[in-house]
Amino acid sequence: MIPATGRAIDSVLAVDLSCSGLAVASASASAVLDPVVAPASVLAAMDGSSLPPGGDRLECSERSEAAAAQFPDQCLADPAAAVHRARVDVAGLSVPVAELLAAPIDRALRWAGATDHAIVILAPSNWGISRVSRLTAAVRELQVEARVVRSALASAEALSSSSSRWAVCVETCRSRTTVSLVERTRAGLNLVDRAVVPRRDVTRDGFDTDEVPRILGAIAEVRRRRREAGTGSTEVLARGRLAERIVDACDRARLLAFTVPPIASVEAATRLYAPS
Repeated sequence: MIPATGRAIDSVLAVDLSCSGLAVASASASAVLDPVVAPASVLAAMDGSSLPPGGDRLECSERSEAAAAQFPDQCLADPAAAVHRARVDVAGLSVPVAELLAAPIDRALRWAGATDHAIVILAPSNWGISRVSRLTAAVRELQVEARVVRSALASAEALSSSSSRWAVCVETCRSRTTVSLVERTRAGLNLVDRAVVPRRDVTRDGFDTDEVPRILGAIAEVRRRRREAGTGSTEVLARGRLAERIVDACDRARLLAFTVPPIASVEAATRLYAPS
């Protein structure tokens, strides 16, 4: 992408929407933000400000973070989770899903300021072509072009100590966990297989809502489906809500496992996808 100034882009701004979060990084700085959104009318009632020109709209900002602490039922904590819907109601404001997805991206772009970057967005690894296309279209409404990649590809390179041929990248978000098998080759990174573990499976869990045993089962399953990963050098890289517990369980099962910090994957993306 060439910006309107005519200067060639030589750096990447990476935005991570996986694990029900929002992280952003450039070559020189990084931050963990909050993707929570709220209608401007809710925020105006909270702090006495005026509605923006054009009426009520969705906002993702420090103000929406503050609103979520006081009025959680009038905010939406995980906009990306609604990607499959056409419209979403947030505190009485009916919002097209494109506007919903664009709001946290817009916050990340504001954080970066008016600089020239190639934009890379890390999407949840369980998303298929349809959901990725919806996110791409939402970003275009912000008048920018972005490359959307599955976050497991960046997570596989998030730790400098990683050296195994196979990485099992585990992303835990609010509603589910995605287990992705990534192969490291000389030509690059390949997302080979995925498995999704719902936060609760009522047909199997009964009164036991602990997801960790089912996540370990999914790790074993994706390794088993790829024989080389089941017997060769493999490491588990866990992120999100259950990361520490997953690593502890892997240790007990004698699997090499590491916790990936919230900012590490998006920082890795700035290196992996930097213009050559």
